[in-house]
Amino acid sequence: MLKLTIRCHPGVPVASDELGRWLTAQVRELRAGAPRAIIRLSRLTQDFPSHEAGIGWLLELEMPEGSALLSRGRLASTLAEMRLLGIEPTALTPLDWPNALGLSVAEV
Repeated sequence: MLKLTIRCHPGVPVASDELGRWLTAQVRELRAGAPRAIIRLSRLTQDFPSHEAGIGWLLELEMPEGSALLSRGRLASTLAEMRLLGIEPTALTPLDWPNALGLSVAEV
């Protein structure tokens, strides 16, 4: 089982609800493409004395070896789309498989 966590930080002044809806739709597509994978999306917040602020999302994936998400490049495409939309993804992977995403180590 391969485990991957992606921290998604909004890097543009776009309403976080819009980015959240896009991420939720992507999670639905990822789940449809890999029904045996476990995919979770969590909203990250920080409490302040006067309010609570959204600071991004955490996308957690657990997938079997050879998952369609990796073999067809679907996950790499999602990461590229995140960057285009202004979401700054940080992929946290086990050290022994940085190339599983189809990216160079510098991109991970």
